[in-house]
Amino acid sequence: MTTTTEQTLHYAALGYISQRQGEHLDHDRLLLIDRCVSHLIETKNVSQRVAEIATLQAYGEHDSKACKAYVDMSLTTSHSIFIRDVRTGRLRVFSVGELIDLVKTPALASLPVPSTRHLLANGITETPLSQ
Repeated sequence: MTTTTEQTLHYAALGYISQRQGEHLDHDRLLLIDRCVSHLIETKNVSQRVAEIATLQAYGEHDSKACKAYVDMSLTTSHSIFIRDVRTGRLRVFSVGELIDLVKTPALASLPVPSTRHLLANGITETPLSQ
């Protein structure tokens, strides 16, 4: 996929999320994401994986627009994520292990990506990394 196509999908997902966020009572994140993925599959003729990635990236951007912190990609590696907080000037680092432990907490455990949620609902607990 070309960069232009990725940008087009990103902006389509961001527009969908921005326009429809208010329709979801109690900020139903899962329903909004599922609907955006379906929208991209139907209107942009892309695979579920491509639609999920574009949707989740756009959701992250939309959800974080008021946040003054960001991931510092110049320091981040595959195993360490560095976050800069512009307001305080602080730099924080999280290992992937720490983040995995975090998503095991009750508040975040129920928020896997859509395709993973469907697999878990069918009793499949492991997915290949190549998917």
